[in-house]
Amino acid sequence: MKTKLLLILFALLFGSASVNAIELKIVDDDLTETQRYTEDYLFAGEALDFQGEARDLFFFTEKMEFSGKSGLALNGVARNIEITGEVNNGVKAAGRSVDINGQVRGTSFLAGERVTIGPEGQMAGDTFIGARRVSILGKHTGDMRIGAAEISIQNVIHGNVTAHTGQLKISEQGKIIGNLTYHSDQELSPDEASRVTGDIIFEFDDKRFFDDHMKERSFHGPFWLSLLFKVSFIVFGLLILLFPVTRLLEKRYTRKELLSHSLWGLIPVFVYPTAIIVSILLVITLPMAAALALAFMPILFITKVLGITMIGGYLADRFGMNSTSRFLYFLIGVILYSLLSLIPIFGGLMLVFVSTIGCGLILSALFNKKLA
Repeated sequence: MKTKLLLILFALLFGSASVNAIELKIVDDDLTETQRYTEDYLFAGEALDFQGEARDLFFFTEKMEFSGKSGLALNGVARNIEITGEVNNGVKAAGRSVDINGQVRGTSFLAGERVTIGPEGQMAGDTFIGARRVSILGKHTGDMRIGAAEISIQNVIHGNVTAHTGQLKISEQGKIIGNLTYHSDQELSPDEASRVTGDIIFEFDDKRFFDDHMKERSFHGPFWLSLLFKVSFIVFGLLILLFPVTRLLEKRYTRKELLSHSLWGLIPVFVYPTAIIVSILLVITLPMAAALALAFMPILFITKVLGITMIGGYLADRFGMNSTSRFLYFLIGVILYSLLSLIPIFGGLMLVFVSTIGCGLILSALFNKKLA
């Protein structure tokens, strides 16, 4: 009986999806994609010009130009991201520059040095942005939360805006149809304030804010718990690296290999939650669902350690270091990860990225294959 239930579970898990559920492209050169795909699309390479259609689209590349259509979300990391197409479930992306001149629906998370909603851009849904400079030239419907050094609003925002910024400007063409809550060292002029239809809450921030904030956090319980968690992660991560099998991490992986492992690691991300849900639905396999749920955190921990170590090795190679110690690689990766995790949106993306790299490494070890 148990054997039949297990067979049903795996049939539902794997048989319901075709082998073409994910279209994977890993190339060395630039790629222009014009085809229509009914499945998810994953890409790693130098540059992608996507003019076709897909469901979810994932990318890790230097330059991303999207003028096609995504049935669901657009996710990834690139140096330069330009969106002129249609996205129906939000954009979750980070890059040096992010330009949106297309139609985006759904909740979006954007991070970069410069984030611009261009004149042709139309966004409908809540948007979270972390950047140095944010320019809103297009229309936006939905609430916005922005953290940036400079924010320029030059079009209409239908929704509430919450901003932490050094400088906030609302041009003559700009308008906020909703409430505005902002923390800044400069208050809006009367003319700019008149372009906000709702309530305005202003909180003055000066240079002492950071010092006072840190003093307050220094004696706050969650701060010490967070610090203890990070120290524990480093200690247990180094203990995991004591196992001889982790010597394969002493290899210095190239950027292409890291991206390849990350893309392959996305497959378990899709499969694992499905296995838990199906196990719950079958009721009699609830113990399996509980076991999978309990195993989630240890698996996440291990894959995170592996991914951070591989990234540390890549950085060591870029910096011209002669050491081949996986322990040193891990510490280098932890420093970078800790710094990036301070950015709310990018920190979440980094967690997914390093974990998928670790998953991809485990898959390559299990199947004894070079996935890159």
